[in-house]
Amino acid sequence: MNTARIVGEGKPDAATEGGLNLKPSARRPSSALLEERPVSPTAGQTTVDDPIFACRDVNVFYGEKQAIKNVSVDVGRKQVLAMIGPSGCGKSTFLRCLNRMNDTIPGACVTGTILLDGQDIHAKHQDAVQLRARVGMVFQKPNPFPKSIYDNVAYGPRAHGLARNSGALDEIVCTSLQRAGLWEEVKDRLHRTGTGLSGGQQQRLCIARTIAVQPEVILMDEPCSALDPIATARIEDLIDELRQRYAIVIVTHSMQQAARVSQRTAYFHLGDLIEVGETDRVFTNPRHKLTEDYITGRFG
Repeated sequence: MNTARIVGEGKPDAATEGGLNLKPSARRPSSALLEERPVSPTAGQTTVDDPIFACRDVNVFYGEKQAIKNVSVDVGRKQVLAMIGPSGCGKSTFLRCLNRMNDTIPGACVTGTILLDGQDIHAKHQDAVQLRARVGMVFQKPNPFPKSIYDNVAYGPRAHGLARNSGALDEIVCTSLQRAGLWEEVKDRLHRTGTGLSGGQQQRLCIARTIAVQPEVILMDEPCSALDPIATARIEDLIDELRQRYAIVIVTHSMQQAARVSQRTAYFHLGDLIEVGETDRVFTNPRHKLTEDYITGRFG
């Protein structure tokens, strides 16, 4: 895992000595900061060698409102790309573009080009269901099916015909639970309901369900926001293990989490991709003033 130190973190401040914070707050509304500094083209390196995803000039509209503005960025293979930024900046909206989840929202319109392994995900011949098998999704709140633990994991392989027989299906379920770090905790109660697990276990069950259909990419939309610190640490360890097999894109409000789990970080602000680059560099030497203001706590 990364151990990048965030700019401004741990620096002494004379105004806070003695336990008193006498320094006026420098936090400003993010919209006011944007008005002060017009957004320039994305800072940093937006492309990578041999990307699994290549996104160019992506825009998203909800009716007349534009949520994403000309975003271009690559997702590397066997890497974690963390997307950070204040609430409402468009990072979850962009995440949903990668497996066409925005298709399910009335009035949503996506323009631009998104290539998965060189193929346009919006091509007429592209089936959205098959796309979502290749690009799995783990949501903010654990959402296991009201079925047994076994059937939760087996659901996708059954639907996509990935198992030739019951023995093959058993192997997929076992392997998926092992990769999700849950096997040892549930191997003796596979036929109990998945909703009876703890929150952290439910989230790992959802991850097992996602990887059971052999995806190429895993999307995670704030997967730890509803979990306690211990469960969060388990998920972060799991992310580090999973990236050995999959590309992962994670949305998080925790800059510390982004620094720990990702190799590249993208900072969004009011629909614009402000900066993207190697995580260590973004957090220790940001190239854009908006990025620096956000990670140092001037606004959020």
